[in-house]
Amino acid sequence: MCYSNRSACYAALSKWEEALADGNKCIEVKPDFAKGYSRKAAALFGMRKMQEAASAYEEGLAKFPDDAALKKGLEDVRAEGSRAGANQISEIFKKPEVLAKLATDPSTAGFMKDPQFMQTFQMAQQNPQMFQMLLQSDQRLMACLQVALGIQMAGGDGAPPAEKKAKPAEKKPEPEPEPEVELTEEEKVIKAKKDEAAGEKAQGTAAYKKKDFDAAIGHYDKAIELDPTDIAFLTNKAACYFEMKDYPQCIKNCEEAIEVGRTNQADFKVLARAFARIGNALCKQAGAAEQLEDAQAFYTQAIEAYNKSLTEHRTDDVWLKCKNAQKLKKQSAEKAYMDPAKAAEEKEAGNALFKEGKWIEAMRKYEEAIKRDPKNPETSHVYYSNRGNCYIRMNEMELAIKDFDSCIALNPKYAKAYLNKAHIKFSQKEYQKVLPIYQEVIDMEGIDEESKKKAQEGLQRTMQAVQQMQSTGADEEQLRRAQADPEIQQILGDPMVQQVLRDFKDNPTYAQQALKNPSMAAKLNKLAAAGVIRFQ
Repeated sequence: MCYSNRSACYAALSKWEEALADGNKCIEVKPDFAKGYSRKAAALFGMRKMQEAASAYEEGLAKFPDDAALKKGLEDVRAEGSRAGANQISEIFKKPEVLAKLATDPSTAGFMKDPQFMQTFQMAQQNPQMFQMLLQSDQRLMACLQVALGIQMAGGDGAPPAEKKAKPAEKKPEPEPEPEVELTEEEKVIKAKKDEAAGEKAQGTAAYKKKDFDAAIGHYDKAIELDPTDIAFLTNKAACYFEMKDYPQCIKNCEEAIEVGRTNQADFKVLARAFARIGNALCKQAGAAEQLEDAQAFYTQAIEAYNKSLTEHRTDDVWLKCKNAQKLKKQSAEKAYMDPAKAAEEKEAGNALFKEGKWIEAMRKYEEAIKRDPKNPETSHVYYSNRGNCYIRMNEMELAIKDFDSCIALNPKYAKAYLNKAHIKFSQKEYQKVLPIYQEVIDMEGIDEESKKKAQEGLQRTMQAVQQMQSTGADEEQLRRAQADPEIQQILGDPMVQQVLRDFKDNPTYAQQALKNPSMAAKLNKLAAAGVIRFQ
C-alpha cells in the first residue's frame, strides 16, 4: 500500500521513472493487489510507452478480470494510441513529397483529381480524430496510406473503388451463441439482491434530484442493506447529508464508504471522490465555525482529506480546492493572531527598548505589534513610524522609507512620518524629493505648529543646500541617484524641456521666456534640485 501511494505521488509530480519503480515494487511485494498493476501502467502511460502500458493493464486484467480501474485504464491507453496514430498519419498526409507521390502514382493519381475525394482527404489532414471513421467510409484513403507508406499494391489505376471488380466476400460461419452460465442458487440470490439494490439506488437518485433528501436516504439505506459491498450507496447518502448541511453525518458516511471500498477493492476514483467530499464538508464547517481556532482545525483536516483524494486520483478541481483551503487556513491563522491589546503592549515594550538604544530589539517589538494589529487607523500608523525610526538607527534607509509610506497611507496627517522621510531624502541629497514633502506639511490643515515650524526650517535648509550645490556642482552619488529617478527621467525625456535646455546654451532669450511658464519652471527647478542642471 505504501509503494502504491508513493507511486501515485510521483505520478502527480510527473516523476514517471520513480512512479514506475514503486509500481513494480508494489507488484513484487503484493502480487494480489490490483492497484499495483494500475500504478505501473499509469507510469508507463505517463512515459508515453503505450504498448508497455497496455501490456501492464492486460497483465493486471488477467488476474483481476472484473477490476473497473484496470478496464478503464486499458481503454484510455488504446484510445490515446489510436489518437497518436491518427495524428502521425495526418502529418504524413501534409508532407509535400507525399502529396507529390500521391499525385503521380498510378494507384492514386485519379483520386487526387476528384474534387469530392479531395474534400475527404483534406478532412483527414485537418481532423486526425476522424481518420478512422473516414478510412472505413472511403477505401481510397487506405490506398493513399499504402502509397504514402511505400506498401506495394497489386495493379491500380486510381479509379474509385466502386469501379473495380471486387472479389466476392466469403461468408464466414456465424459464431454459435455462448451458452448461458448456470448460476448456483446462492449466486441467484446475490444477483437478485444486487438488482434490487440498484433499483433502490435509482429511486434514491430520483428523490435526490427533487431535493427530497429524506426519501433519498431511505432508498439508499435499503440499497445498503441489500448490498453492503457497494461504496456508491454510502457516498450518495453522504451527498444527501451534505445538501442538508449535516456535515458530521456526511463525513461519517464517507468514512464508512472508504472502509467498504478498501475491503472490496473499489475503483480508486470513487475513493478519491469520497475523500474530496470529506474535504468539502470540513471546509463548510470551517466557514461556519465561531472560534478561529476551530476553523483552523477544520481547514487542517480538510487539506489532509484533499491530499488523500489527490493520492488516489488527481483532478484539477480537487487540487484547486486544496490550494484554496490552504489559503483560507493561512488567513484564519493571521486573523486569529490579531490582538489590538497585545499590539499596544508590544509597542510600549518597543518604546522602552528604543530609549535604551536597543534598536534591533525595539524593531522586533514594533514588528510584532504590526502583526497583531496591521491596519488599525487609530494606532497602527504609529507602529510603522516607530519601526521606521529603528531602521534609521540601523542605517536601513530604504526599509525606513517604506515604513513611513505605510504610516502615511494609514494616517495622511501624521507629520512625524513626513518629516522623518524628508530627513532621509535630505541625507541622500535627493533635494527634488525633499522640497515637496516639506511643502506638503506646511500646507496641511490641522497640523501642530511645532511640526509646521520644523517643515519650514527643513524647507529653508534644503533650498540653501540646492543653492550651494549650484555653485559647486552635484557629486557623483547624487547624479547617480538622479539618473535612476523615474520622474527625472520623464522630465529629461520631454521634447519641450530638451529644447529649453538647448536654448539656455544657444538662445538665452528664448530660455528666459520659457521660464515664465509655471509648468516649465517647475520642471527645470526639479532638475536643478536634483543636480542635473546648473543655472549660471
